[in-house]
Amino acid sequence: MINTNLELLAPAGKWDVLKTVAQAGADAVYAGGKRFNMRMLRPDFNFSDWELRQATDYLHEQGKRLYVTVNNLYYEDELAELKDYLFYLQEIKVDGLIIQDLATAAIHQELGLTVPMHASVQMNISTASAVDFLESLGFSRVILSKNLTLNEIEAIHQSTSLGLEFFVHGDMCISHTGQCLFSSLIAGESGNRGRCRKPCRWKYQLELGSKSLPTGYYLAHSDLCLYPYLQELIQAGVESFKIEGRMRDAEYLAFLVGTYRRALDRLIEDPDHYQSDTQDMQALQENRIRDFTSAKLFGPIELNSIGVDGSREPKFPTAPVRVVTLGSQDFVPQTMAPQTVPELVVKVGDMEGLQQLAHQPVGYFILGLEKIQPGDRGWTWPELVTAMEYCQEQGMNFVVETPRIVTQNDMHKIQSYLDRLDGYAWQAIMVNDLGTFKEAGERGYTIYGGPGLNISNTRAGQLMGDQGLIRFTVSLEASFGDILALLDSDMVVDLIVHGPQCALITDFCLIKAAAGEKTRPCSVHCRKDAAFLRDELGQYYEIRGDDRCRNHVFLPQPLSLYNFLPILTKAQINGLRIEGQYMSVHELDAVVNLYQEGLNQLAHGQWHKEPYERLLSLYPTGITSGWFAGRNSL
Repeated sequence: MINTNLELLAPAGKWDVLKTVAQAGADAVYAGGKRFNMRMLRPDFNFSDWELRQATDYLHEQGKRLYVTVNNLYYEDELAELKDYLFYLQEIKVDGLIIQDLATAAIHQELGLTVPMHASVQMNISTASAVDFLESLGFSRVILSKNLTLNEIEAIHQSTSLGLEFFVHGDMCISHTGQCLFSSLIAGESGNRGRCRKPCRWKYQLELGSKSLPTGYYLAHSDLCLYPYLQELIQAGVESFKIEGRMRDAEYLAFLVGTYRRALDRLIEDPDHYQSDTQDMQALQENRIRDFTSAKLFGPIELNSIGVDGSREPKFPTAPVRVVTLGSQDFVPQTMAPQTVPELVVKVGDMEGLQQLAHQPVGYFILGLEKIQPGDRGWTWPELVTAMEYCQEQGMNFVVETPRIVTQNDMHKIQSYLDRLDGYAWQAIMVNDLGTFKEAGERGYTIYGGPGLNISNTRAGQLMGDQGLIRFTVSLEASFGDILALLDSDMVVDLIVHGPQCALITDFCLIKAAAGEKTRPCSVHCRKDAAFLRDELGQYYEIRGDDRCRNHVFLPQPLSLYNFLPILTKAQINGLRIEGQYMSVHELDAVVNLYQEGLNQLAHGQWHKEPYERLLSLYPTGITSGWFAGRNSL
């Protein structure tokens, strides 16, 4: 029997829009305040505190609801103000808080708030296990990742009693939400903090081996339109149907809300004889902004879901940014007393690299479960067993890291790995998503956190510590001040200091598109040829494919925080992580030796330039301190 207790959820960025979408038939409205939300680039949008009070009263008078977006990642110096803001939202009786950062959930619990918590789409919740974990923290609703198939949504619904919300119309990011660092790493404007510069809407040339495709918008995802599939979504368990567009005008949103309202009313009234209205669908087509796609709902994202020609791409006032590379002049001499230095943590992608570093003073090695092409980097299960047995024989500490992206269809494989890992002498399982965190915890494993957990403040760190997290790699967007606060709270913290920088992870296979493949599965071009996006400044972004056919797009230059070793050592950070899984044996050995040499200097109260000069010579195309230098100074 079809669920008829359905909600149509509309956006509003201004007062006139809120009134309009409510009158057009929305059951609930979501909006943001002037602080703490994901639409911070336009100060003329969003609601003042007083307007939020008025909006709540207005909607409640009509029997409708207001959900307030509190869906950024937060820095340490924002937490006190965030606490006051959450208390205010409870006081004015909003109907829900849309949350990304687990610090918000921790503060909610501390204050004894009763306003319902909804997990933001920015959390990238993609598994039933993650939903169960959030339920244990007191969440009442989950806004599922837009990257799920219909079958995955249904499987999640079958295992939870929480309300499920899903986007049905509007703008789509090419990346898995919450895991896109492109804008932050290249322009210093974080998409996780409402300031995305939309590098996915820039023009690129797509190259595969010797083949080059014309310049186009290869990362420009078409807009989502699931109007024809509302009945299927209801049957899969979706209860709240969300329209994107907090910066859209009243007239356009009223049209969308009215269209979806009529469809849902007909579904509720007579679900057995429901059919989509062809005239309404035609009107949606005629009034579209970009072309439409159903995203991944029924299968892989293909090239026809990308607006490559840019003909319908709205203008956005940003342009490519040149990555600032480091030079000899960037070295800063230091005078300091002998220091207790942090340990090196190294992620390794093959046996040759592992064997090369066997006798290096590495704190622990990371063996990742993702298999990445080209270069066959990472570990299949038989390869992993060999590597683990070798580490045990040599007395080398190691952890096994699960992938950055895990959806419901991936979870069976992850569970199988977790089950089979019992009996090997690893230090911990390192996880990057909440679902795998829950699965590892249920098996009694020691758990470390990878960068995918996006921990950037003490409250999120403490909450996860209370749930069993022992150690974690801090968010790639955390500042030095945030790291200091985490260390002052006695948390065990690692920081990525060297290696390729992954800007985004997408389900769209750019490599397959570049090859002109139309078959499923493709001919595995990622194994054969290097692939790149080339921006209008001539910078090359490498594309790598994993064993789930997801593409990982990397910035032009690798990260190097070698120059920051003195302040990181003084801060007593626990581990300095080197992303060595994509490096040749020669590069990996050289990098680890150079960082160890720098740490040895600091241990003796010295700091010389010569090792840094050798590090620069390893990278003729340059290295960058990028995001970290942008938020900190030596």
